Amino acid sequence: MVRKTERGYKGVVVVVNRGVWTAEEDQKLVEYVRLHGDKNWRTLPAKAGLNRCGKSCRLRWLNYLRPGIKRGNISEEEEDLIIRLHNLLGNR
Repeated sequence: MVRKTERGYKGVVVVVNRGVWTAEEDQKLVEYVRLHGDKNWRTLPAKAGLNRCGKSCRLRWLNYLRPGIKRGNISEEEEDLIIRLHNLLGNR
């Protein structure tokens, strides 16, 4: 894991982790969002006890940890829908 110094919330200099997220960091983020909601990402890292920037926390939540994210292969019905919509709308 790489550490980087940058200006955080309100110009305070903080050391942030970069690179792979640990299971402990994921758990802290999930627990904080469960209790407080997924708003105000800029202040979330300090309040949740994470050494990450707010943008990194937001992207981790939206792309990996958010409930309802479907993982795995798409079904045949989904593939057919994509093909039909592409035939209807084309490349845009």
